[in-house]
Amino acid sequence: MTILELKKMMMKAKKEDKTKANALMMLVDTAQKIAKEKGVDVDEKIIAEAAKKLSKMAKESIDAGMEEAKKELEIYESFLPKMLSEEETLKIIKEIIDEIGGKNMGEIMKRLKQRGDVDLGLASKLIKSL
Repeated sequence: MTILELKKMMMKAKKEDKTKANALMMLVDTAQKIAKEKGVDVDEKIIAEAAKKLSKMAKESIDAGMEEAKKELEIYESFLPKMLSEEETLKIIKEIIDEIGGKNMGEIMKRLKQRGDVDLGLASKLIKSL
């Protein structure tokens, strides 16, 4: 998804759903700020990074008792990559261990983080259990 497609969604949502429009506006703004800080153009990876950041903030708001943040969280999470299952994550971890020739937690986590589709909390537990 491009920034233009995201802005079109935002404009359409302004007519239909104010909460969605505001969430998309925050996503556009955050993605543009991240891209500017990194000196790159906004792409899907930047949008996903912005969605991850905003998802975390929405979860904190929900924890603080702001129930209206649940809808925002759903919107942000729709822009996040699908996370691998536990079985798929374990398979990837074993492949990395074979590649690097050992169980170096730091190196494994670094490689998993680069993928972007792995729940790092789950991965950490799986690595420790091996």
